[in-house]
Amino acid sequence: MTEAPARAAAAPPRPHNRIRVGYARVSTREQDHDSQLDDLNAAHCREIIIETASTRGDRPKLRAALDALRPGDTLVIHRPDRVARSMKELLVFLEDELHARDITLEILTGICAGVHRPGGATLADRLLFAVAALAAEMERELIRDRTLDGLRAAAAAGRHGGRPTTVTDDILAIARARQARGESVTTIARHLSVGRSTLYRALQPPDQAITA
Repeated sequence: MTEAPARAAAAPPRPHNRIRVGYARVSTREQDHDSQLDDLNAAHCREIIIETASTRGDRPKLRAALDALRPGDTLVIHRPDRVARSMKELLVFLEDELHARDITLEILTGICAGVHRPGGATLADRLLFAVAALAAEMERELIRDRTLDGLRAAAAAGRHGGRPTTVTDDILAIARARQARGESVTTIARHLSVGRSTLYRALQPPDQAITA
């Protein structure tokens, strides 16, 4: 009597295939277009979005890509300067755009190369996000302190109440990030203790600024 063939072990379930979207920002002044695209293609991205850099710094295609990604998805970039022009802008982007949406960032080249997850199990996974969160908290405290100092100085000079008449680069960076998340200018102005009309004018692109 022959034995029945052993039943094959059940195959393990396939892991959920999170969406990976590559983002390339190119400029006519740069010569690394091919290396960007080659690296993104090799990173198994479902889609690669190519955006031409503008002098105004607008990134409408990046905004559309972020709106399409869902929690757990991954944004893949060649290096950090593809999505930010400074470390401050990168930290704002990480905290207010990616962390807020639970989107993973994968950087393919440079000193920050690797996969950075907002809720990663190890410090290495979430290091950039931890730094961004710390920077955002410090920035909020600095803005609050500056506002209070300004109000105290105004009170000492006989001017009571009121709001700052200017919007600093730091305030503007935070305001733009919050506006990109869908918050109204009124809400942002109240949070930052800035006049609504002042903040509204500061948020306008240069060629659309309202003149007196």
